[in-house]
Amino acid sequence: MSDLIQKALSAKRESKYVEFKQGFDPNSPEEWCGVIKDIVAIANSGGGIIVFGLDNLGTPTGSPLDGLARLDPADVANKIAKYTGPVDFEFEIRELKKKGQALVAFVINAVSIPIVFQKPGTFDIGNGKQRTAFGVGTVYFRHGAKSEPGTSDDIRRVIERQLEFIRKSWIRNVRKVVQAPHGAQIVTVQPSVRMRASPTAATTVRAVKDPKATPVLLTRNPSIASGSFVHEEVSEGIFDEINNVIDANRALTRGQQHFFFGQPVYYRIYAERHHVTQKDDDVLLLLHSAVSDFYAPGIFWILKLPDELVAQAFSRLYLHPKNPHIHSLVRLSVLLGKEFSEWLYERWHKKWKRDPQPPPFIWTFKDMISKMGVVEPRVIAARTTPTSQFQFQGEAPVSVQELLEKPERAATLLSKACMKVFEGESGMRTVARNLDYFAYGPNLIERTRHLTRAIKKAIGDQEAGDVMESTVGEKLE
Repeated sequence: MSDLIQKALSAKRESKYVEFKQGFDPNSPEEWCGVIKDIVAIANSGGGIIVFGLDNLGTPTGSPLDGLARLDPADVANKIAKYTGPVDFEFEIRELKKKGQALVAFVINAVSIPIVFQKPGTFDIGNGKQRTAFGVGTVYFRHGAKSEPGTSDDIRRVIERQLEFIRKSWIRNVRKVVQAPHGAQIVTVQPSVRMRASPTAATTVRAVKDPKATPVLLTRNPSIASGSFVHEEVSEGIFDEINNVIDANRALTRGQQHFFFGQPVYYRIYAERHHVTQKDDDVLLLLHSAVSDFYAPGIFWILKLPDELVAQAFSRLYLHPKNPHIHSLVRLSVLLGKEFSEWLYERWHKKWKRDPQPPPFIWTFKDMISKMGVVEPRVIAARTTPTSQFQFQGEAPVSVQELLEKPERAATLLSKACMKVFEGESGMRTVARNLDYFAYGPNLIERTRHLTRAIKKAIGDQEAGDVMESTVGEKLE
């Protein structure tokens, strides 16, 4: 904190983290709107400081700041909450001096979830006219010395900043690492009768020969733990952040079926899909994003949702198809069986049978149906062969046949592929989609009867929509 203050006092110009104000009138709605916008932008951008009593070159102005110095931080927080709603927000008011002149500073901490304005910042400019400093639904960030509406890159930086904070906290919290002595054996100890009666009981593991050593209970419940298991403690932190991103998206979209953070962040969430703890509406949004917006893996969300909500996503794609996203419905239909696939094909064939140039996916779908009953559904959905292989840099290749036999292996590789997409390897998107079929295809097939019934009911007699070309620009593979 002191470093930030010293940086501000020695600065000759404003920056992303430092804002100068020549003066401030606490009775002016216009000035309050401007300050609130800057506070929110700085908090969203990682924290910083606003110094009152300095001009644009960092020179003291001598402006009276007594009223500002007497402000209660709680009152300032309430003024911000008037426009943003309740937020987890921390800052402090400090009295400073530069060249003998009194200054006042707002020292602002970063927020983990971006603050979104829920009410407009309007003020009277006379003659019955109003001016708006910020609008509803806008997320402000610092771009250089300006507070401006955010971009997807700004949101991504918030997430990366929080993940980096968690990584550093992991290191601080690891007090010591114990290495088992040479010749030690790992011994599993069976639970006692008392432990078997407890739903939270788990087997303990020893890595030493000393019978008096404290065993480490592998549990997430700290009240019954006899030691600590670092991986579990680490996991909770990052998984909380994944759910925070989904919470932030809900606030930003205000009920719209749209994933604000974009495709790379979606893949980051899918890499940690097992630890998403959200209501059905949020999971449905993720499924819509997967099949209708990004042409991305998303079967895991299907397995978490009731049939009626899954049917919503399928019918939306049927009624408002985009290319190449419509292939999500084609490939998932193969996993739902030949009866459903033929029913869907007849619907599309009826619509385009007299069209001189029907959509190409119709012929692709017809060819896939012809292989059903002969070829494994997951192989058809992935449009590959059992002898094909998946290759990750630095690792041995994995055959499709192995993935057919070991869906859990496919799930592990799926997470790796999603992380690669998040890190910028767009070519891994096709790999991730195909691994999704191998990992969760068997689970989807188990729900065929009830799920197909729900989808047919949701579609009813509605005619398939005309196919629109997506602006995403992803090639079909």
